[in-house]
Amino acid sequence: MFRSLLAPWKNHEDLVPTLPGITDITGGGAPDPGSERVAKQSMQDMVEDLKVTEAVIVKTTLLQRITTLVREVPETKDAFRGSDGFLLLVHVLSTLSTTIGRRGSQSTRDVVACIKSVFTLASEVLKGHAANIEFFEEFIGYSSLSDAVDPLVCSALTADVTLGCLLALSFGDFFLADFFCSLRTKLPETEAMHIHFLEFAPHLCNISLPGTFDVLWSFILRTIHTDRALRLIVYQLLEHLTHSAHRNIAVLSMQNILPHLFKMWKANTSSTRDDDKEHRILAKILRRLFEMGASTQDSRDLLQCTVKQDGTVDADMFELLRSSAKSRWPQHFSLNGCSALAMSSTKVKTFPIHGFTFMAWVRLERMPSEPHKLLSISFGFSEAMALSLGSSGALALRSRAVQKVEMLPKSKLSTSRWTHITLVHHNNRSSHPSVCLFLDGVLSDSLQWAYPKVDETSPVTFEIGDDVATVESSWCVTSAYLLSVALGKHFLSAMTLIPSIHVDDDFPRFIHHLGPRYSESFQDQTLIRFLTYEASTSLNMYITAQGASLPENSQLKKAIRGDPIISDSSIMFSVAPQLHDKKDQIVTRGDVFTVCCQSLDLAVWRIGGAAILLRLVALAQTPHELSRALSVFSDCLRNSWQNSDDMERLHGYDVLASTLRTRSHLIDMTSFETLFEFFGLNFRSPHLSTVTNTIAYRAVALDFELWSKTSADIQRAHLEHFAFLLRASRYRKFNIKMRLSKLDIVRKLLFAVQSAWYPHESMSLVINTLELVAQSSFTAEEAIKPIVSYIAANLAEESRSSSSSSPRSTTSRGNLLRPSTRDKAEQVLEALVSMMRIPSLQSKLAGALPMPQICLLLLGSHPSTHTACQVLAMLGLSVKGSLSSKKFELASGWSILKTVLPRVWDRSVHDAALDILPGRPGDRSNDDSGSPQMLSVFLFALYQGLSIRDDSIEPDEAPSKDAIIWILDDLTKLHESSLSFRRVFRSQSTAQLLLDGLNIFCPVRQLPGTLDAKISVKLTHFALLVAMGKYISTSQKQQILDIVRPDDQSKGQAEPVDTSGSRLELPHADAVRKASARLEEWRKTILVSERKRFRQTLLDLQEKRRRIASFEESVSASTTERDVWPHIARKRVWKLDETEGPHRVRTKMESHLEMLAQDSRSTGHEEPSSAFDSELSLSQSELASPNTVVVPSWTGEDGDHQLAEEITEDKLRRVRHQLEPGDVIEAVSTVCRVAGVDSFLGMLIFGRTHLYMLEGLVENSEGEVIDAVNAPEGLFLISGSAVDVRNSQRAQRWSLEQVLGFSDRMFLFQDVGFEIFFKDSRTLLVIFLDKSRRQAASQMLSKMKTSDPSPTPGSIIPKSLLRSRSSTSAVEKELQFAQQRWQNRELSNFAYLSILNQLSGRTPNDATQYPVFPWVLNDYDSEVLDLSSPNVFRDLTKPMGALTAERREAAENRYANLKSVDEEPFHYGTHFSSSMIVCHFNIRMQPFTSMFKTLQGGDWDLPDRLFADIRRAYSLASHDIRGDVRELIPEFFTCPEFLENSSNLNFGISQATGERVHNVRLPAWAKGDPLLFIVMHRRVLESHYVSENLPAWIDLIWGCKQRDVDSVNVFHPLSYEGAIDLDKIDNDLERQATVGIIHNFGQTPKKLFTLPHPPRNLEGFLSLPITMVRGVPEDALALARDAIPFKVVLDSAVSNISVDLLDGKYDSMRPLPRGTIDIPSNGHEQVEWDQNASDRSMRLVSHGKVTQVIEQVALACAAFADQDTLVTGSGDNIVRIWRVNQGQVAHLGFVGSPGRSRRHASSTLSMTHLLRGHTQRVACIATSRTWSVIVSGSEDGSAIVWDLNRGSYRHSIWHGDENIKAEVYLSAINESTGYIATCSISHLMLHTINARPITKLDTVRALITSLAFHEREYSHLDILATGHDDGSITLWTWNADGTPSGMQAQWEFVEVRQMDSGEGVSGVALGSVTALKFIGERLCAGYASGLTYMWTIST
Repeated sequence: MFRSLLAPWKNHEDLVPTLPGITDITGGGAPDPGSERVAKQSMQDMVEDLKVTEAVIVKTTLLQRITTLVREVPETKDAFRGSDGFLLLVHVLSTLSTTIGRRGSQSTRDVVACIKSVFTLASEVLKGHAANIEFFEEFIGYSSLSDAVDPLVCSALTADVTLGCLLALSFGDFFLADFFCSLRTKLPETEAMHIHFLEFAPHLCNISLPGTFDVLWSFILRTIHTDRALRLIVYQLLEHLTHSAHRNIAVLSMQNILPHLFKMWKANTSSTRDDDKEHRILAKILRRLFEMGASTQDSRDLLQCTVKQDGTVDADMFELLRSSAKSRWPQHFSLNGCSALAMSSTKVKTFPIHGFTFMAWVRLERMPSEPHKLLSISFGFSEAMALSLGSSGALALRSRAVQKVEMLPKSKLSTSRWTHITLVHHNNRSSHPSVCLFLDGVLSDSLQWAYPKVDETSPVTFEIGDDVATVESSWCVTSAYLLSVALGKHFLSAMTLIPSIHVDDDFPRFIHHLGPRYSESFQDQTLIRFLTYEASTSLNMYITAQGASLPENSQLKKAIRGDPIISDSSIMFSVAPQLHDKKDQIVTRGDVFTVCCQSLDLAVWRIGGAAILLRLVALAQTPHELSRALSVFSDCLRNSWQNSDDMERLHGYDVLASTLRTRSHLIDMTSFETLFEFFGLNFRSPHLSTVTNTIAYRAVALDFELWSKTSADIQRAHLEHFAFLLRASRYRKFNIKMRLSKLDIVRKLLFAVQSAWYPHESMSLVINTLELVAQSSFTAEEAIKPIVSYIAANLAEESRSSSSSSPRSTTSRGNLLRPSTRDKAEQVLEALVSMMRIPSLQSKLAGALPMPQICLLLLGSHPSTHTACQVLAMLGLSVKGSLSSKKFELASGWSILKTVLPRVWDRSVHDAALDILPGRPGDRSNDDSGSPQMLSVFLFALYQGLSIRDDSIEPDEAPSKDAIIWILDDLTKLHESSLSFRRVFRSQSTAQLLLDGLNIFCPVRQLPGTLDAKISVKLTHFALLVAMGKYISTSQKQQILDIVRPDDQSKGQAEPVDTSGSRLELPHADAVRKASARLEEWRKTILVSERKRFRQTLLDLQEKRRRIASFEESVSASTTERDVWPHIARKRVWKLDETEGPHRVRTKMESHLEMLAQDSRSTGHEEPSSAFDSELSLSQSELASPNTVVVPSWTGEDGDHQLAEEITEDKLRRVRHQLEPGDVIEAVSTVCRVAGVDSFLGMLIFGRTHLYMLEGLVENSEGEVIDAVNAPEGLFLISGSAVDVRNSQRAQRWSLEQVLGFSDRMFLFQDVGFEIFFKDSRTLLVIFLDKSRRQAASQMLSKMKTSDPSPTPGSIIPKSLLRSRSSTSAVEKELQFAQQRWQNRELSNFAYLSILNQLSGRTPNDATQYPVFPWVLNDYDSEVLDLSSPNVFRDLTKPMGALTAERREAAENRYANLKSVDEEPFHYGTHFSSSMIVCHFNIRMQPFTSMFKTLQGGDWDLPDRLFADIRRAYSLASHDIRGDVRELIPEFFTCPEFLENSSNLNFGISQATGERVHNVRLPAWAKGDPLLFIVMHRRVLESHYVSENLPAWIDLIWGCKQRDVDSVNVFHPLSYEGAIDLDKIDNDLERQATVGIIHNFGQTPKKLFTLPHPPRNLEGFLSLPITMVRGVPEDALALARDAIPFKVVLDSAVSNISVDLLDGKYDSMRPLPRGTIDIPSNGHEQVEWDQNASDRSMRLVSHGKVTQVIEQVALACAAFADQDTLVTGSGDNIVRIWRVNQGQVAHLGFVGSPGRSRRHASSTLSMTHLLRGHTQRVACIATSRTWSVIVSGSEDGSAIVWDLNRGSYRHSIWHGDENIKAEVYLSAINESTGYIATCSISHLMLHTINARPITKLDTVRALITSLAFHEREYSHLDILATGHDDGSITLWTWNADGTPSGMQAQWEFVEVRQMDSGEGVSGVALGSVTALKFIGERLCAGYASGLTYMWTIST
């Protein structure tokens, strides 16, 4: 090919002269100007000689001389380019292949030498020469180079050397030319090859020409699979490159090398590995490439390969996935050496005079060898200011105004990390100009610095980098901004030409926390949503630390609140890879390489979001797999705000906890640390630990049930992590105050203690953790009251059970407490005492609760010794603290201790009691802080022990002899050693206690041997000590001596001492009894309170598990055939969607997962693994305790303390979690939702803002919410339905704004029904328990709904049905209006019948009152229907039972016979409509399939009795005397799916035909196509004959002949409304029988007409209203373009035509350019977006002003479904659904809403759904609110049909196949029929609403550029208009008329008319038709020229 370019050149091979030496030209030194000219001339001469030379040797010589010249005179490089040198080099390479000889021949060696010379010269002239590189890439191209060397690579003789030269050229180092040749000689010795490779390694520095490397790689791919030697060499090369410089791996990543290597590795993995070493090397290369980033498709391939076909995980792929998840690289520029990004501003002519701000994210790969500029500002060629980087990493400033370089030593950059630099230059007139430098958001340096002098005559240039210095440097820039404002406190606002905003020093900190991935324009009002969890926590820490010093109006807080900070006009330029600002022209200078990498977390976001990560965790089956899965999970969430939002939207952390609970045995230490590092803990540096993700932490880390199931080591680690947060961390104050204080951890731990989750050996760890957490937040509500209540309740429960002789009742106890309850409670008590030893905590406890009563409360009446010890310790600490003994005495405390302690007095109790005494042993012997009253307890215990011989004292009620000895010994020691103790005996009452004891045991009265001598001696000794003390009174001293010294007494027998009045009899016994009673009552109260709380917690746990199960199902339901792992997704089954289209038609099919119902009704989503799980099934009787616990307040002296707060149970607690944020329940009612023949018991909840339908829950008689399965039988007052009491809860919700209207309904002739209509095309039919409740609900909804009912576009619901049925006149008025419209042909027959059905109470929600339609045909045999013949039609004047004489006679006889026996007569024993008839026809569609089985008792009917043949069904209903009289259902005119057995159900074999009952047999004229049957059948319904005779049939069904005997039209009396009142039937059996008759037999519609129905106007076209003469389908040829275009002319192509939905006039139409759409019915508001990549934001504009900006959505297309719903398609492959909040609050938690609720005067957008399924950019969007569908087309060659209401996937429509994927760039939906048109460059396709293919058209000949359906309520000829690139418009219809006889129907597009647009005004070319829209019978067309024309039919 190159030979032809050089053909004019002559062959001068024989004329080649002897070439002059280079030294002769240059003189051996630096060339002067003269010699330079000589050198350039010599260059031109040698190039010319080379052009004409054919000899290879001569070429080589010339090439070598040129190379020498270029090296010595670099200026000749330009001359080389100007002399066509590059083209010549390519030509030389292309001609060398013809001269290659045999191996080893001279010619071959010459060729090799010439190849090397060519590449050497190319390298020299390109190296460091930007102009030559640009010229070569633009004008020569790497493709030309590839073509030239292709023959050389194909030759085995020159392949290796050519590849080596390409490699050398890529690196600019020709030492590498022999790379492949040399290394190949060392094989197969891989070790030798590796050693030899090291010689080349130093030369493999940086790839300088990526394009050349791409050529090299393309050649390598040809033979790498078969050439093992080459493969090993390449692997060695790639391994080195991926582990060397960042630039190299960036180049490899951008050269699309990854998918090829991954494909090879995948093949090697799946096959038997011949070389594990080769596999390992390739794995290392792939890990590095994936860490750099990969495309979405590459990441998708990796994810797909991770999961095998059998659902197990591939270990190698999983490991690669884990390492890939570590990728953190944002898109960036890589700058090496002399390189820069230059911006020359064109709009801002003047430099900002008041200051500027420069911000950039930079990363240093290595420090520069010399100072290197980072930023410079120049005016013309004069540099005004520069910020440079030194070799040490320090920054420096220099400027023209300041003649010096100012080093900034505090501002140092480090390598291998992203650093955010902010340079702020202030130029204030009131102060000196200054510079502030921020690193990572923190002010590092500030100094006074002169402001650059502005040169207004020269253009200003901003440069990032250094394109002058030749120092070695390598660094990266991801984004940079220059603002015309100075961020900082020093900035003073002034009037300038450029708007400026004052920003304080904290704002750079916020910018830094946005991270290097953020590259937008700071215009989003919710910038905080771009913060990761870690960044958000860091900012919170900063704000918390600043406290009040950070004012509310600080810019940091404003940014968090969503206030605007930086105006768009203040951004002078912004730089990001492929995101160059439109105002500037960014030029790259030098070695700049753009790296557009994508990390795995972003790819996961695009592919499937957080659901993929959750499913990956669920797939783990081994500990290793689980740890890897959690690693991927955490890495993909940590730095991705998108995935984090997705997790919260999916409730993903709850799902994760549930998943881990089933895999708790797999959690090892690696998994644990991975998880908790994700939560914020730092195991390497515990002092840095915090909680960054509170949502995940609460759901997972605080799920103690989960962690209790793990191994002992993990349990310990989990419990010990609290110590990291609360003790070891330097952020512990933040952790306590801002993270853990509101998480209710103490109560969670107490619940875990109560449960049987943790094994006994772990309980001490749990309680230690409880103590630690409680200490951190030791407040009354968070810790003190919960702990004390728990202890009191559990000790009291144990005391009561142990003191009761009757066995505990397990039914009443509910198994709530375990045998180890006391042990746990005592351990908690011990922990509480331990906390009290901390003075500050002890004072908090005393301040929160009355300690005297608390001590007595915890002590109880029968404590254990351990409890007694701990209570005594509490008492001792309290006495030592703030508690006075007097307070304890007022509470009868000492008296109660005397009663309780002697029973449990052992050594531990004794020591504890001893510690309370004054002067207790130890270092505090002189301490007077003890309680003197405690001595009385000792003495009373002594008395009890000495009184064992009395009958009144049982041995177990008194201390033992050993205890008596301890008491006497210790009291003696205290008396001897402690002065304070001796002072106690000042109290005569205390001394009297001793006297009383001595009186009983007086030695005089003791018989020898009756008292232990040892005790007697000790007692005597102690008494003498007391008596000898100086503090005892004289009288008492004498009494003691009289007793203990009998020698001094009378020798006679002493008189007995009367102790009846002794203090030992407790004169205050009444007070003690009262105090004890009050304590006991308090204990009972607390016990009931705690049990109630425990039950509430159980119920909450039940509800949480139920909710999580639904969350898990929603994650599973997101799997489709387009899922990343379709092979493990559950099978999808289809059912009829309840969403309604026009005329309440239901034709959409929705999918759900197979076995979903079975899964949801199982005993649980996991097997119970602990004894506690059984508690979750507590009986309702156990839970149905009193709702309110009235707690008597036990107060202290101040009356402020109360322990057990009043607990009022929230009866609706179980349902509040379903409420929308901020909503409040106004009313609740138990209802049954009716669906077909099924009734689903549930609750209808009226909220303040929303309406809720919750199934599976009901209210009991007390108003409590209980499971439907536990409801009493009396609650089921609705008879006759198959009531479903499923335990799983289906929740539906609608905002009250979505309520379109409502209507009362009859159900089984009872006035208890209530049907609600919603704007989203859904309806809800519920049945109340009685009429009064229905009326109350109707009134409630009437009050809540304030807006007038207005049907949505396409709705056919009568207005009378949109409000409660309050008067008959409203229905009659609506009926009269509909009748008039039908007569005037404004309504079709189908629409009119639909209205009559609705007005008579028929609804598709109730199978017993299903809409009824007529049989209209009599001909089901003909090949072709002749609608002009009356014989093909059914006689509509007669009922089905009287169509033949035989059937009429039989009916009349039946009537006469019944009348003769005095029974109420009727003609027919069956009905024309019943639930069985409906299910019979719809048996092939769910849910009717299940309904049919329900009605049949659980099985199919006999095959021959099933609906299998339409002709036979009509025959049975019309002719067979044994048949029925059924009419039709609307599906016969709307839904082809009901005729097909798409689920492949086994109905059995027909006995009549011997064939399997499968699809319904169609009439011959339907040609085997259900769709054709539906189309033709509807056409018959709208025919002239039916229109003429339909009034007669209406009279039979709704009119004057409804019960006409002469018309043979009387049915069973119970089928008529008002025939019987079920409420008046008292006998249950009779009532049930009557209900059964009504339910199964059928119900006649309500009578609507009393007079004969008037006829229809049949003049003119029946398809047009009588007021319209011509229409497009009727007269398409009459369409003509208006002469004058629309007055609005756009500057660009018309993309969309906006028409006011309420006014379809010409003046209301508005053409819009691409990137703009109007909000419907709100012409002053638009949504706008840019089509280029420079701005990825979406803007909401009101009255020309931007009111909201949502960034990082990258819109490609958008469409409104209605005025409240926007649907967008994006470049990230995602379809989003947005809610338009009409001037209201943007709700929390949605993208686009600020961090707090904000009220806007204009509308706002908030995202509601994310739809993933496409694998490439979304190119087009079409929406339909009528059908509630979205159709999105994509570059991946497919269109997807989505459900608009649920935001879920339905169907895919593919254009092309796997090899050829044509972008689907146009889509449209027919609002009347639901047909979907999609267009790609290859085909125009037509499908039904369920993606059933109809036909397609080849579009290659005429490119289609726009689409539009002709819309009409019904049209006999459907029309689709297509606009083309040549400006023409074609009208198409489609039919199956061309189907050959006997063949399946073959649909095809048929051209109706082609319209040539011609020229526009003044001969302007219109261009392609870019927009089409039918407005009535007019067609509006927008063109690429910006003009818009209307096509009309002249009248």
